[in-house]
Amino acid sequence: MNPRCPNCRLTFLRGPGYYLGSIYLNYGWTTLIVTASYILGRFVWKVPAQQMIWPLLVFCCLFPLLIFRHARALWLALDCRCDPAVLQESQDGPEQHKQP
Repeated sequence: MNPRCPNCRLTFLRGPGYYLGSIYLNYGWTTLIVTASYILGRFVWKVPAQQMIWPLLVFCCLFPLLIFRHARALWLALDCRCDPAVLQESQDGPEQHKQP
């Protein structure tokens, strides 16, 4: 992960545990999609549960890996939206990490 945004100089490397919220976003998306897929498959399209178990299990393993970066980006965007001071600190603060 880059230490800073090359355009706006926003610091990506926050404190320990900063991106913990992105895990909740990732989990929430996965759970919502799997639950909706199960309900639609089982009760609307009448697919047997045994036929849905493996595809949904594979989805549960792969989808969080694929959206990992997007969940982090959304978490950072939500933080910037809810606390605009984060943007000001990034632009005014000292350079903590130097890129090679």
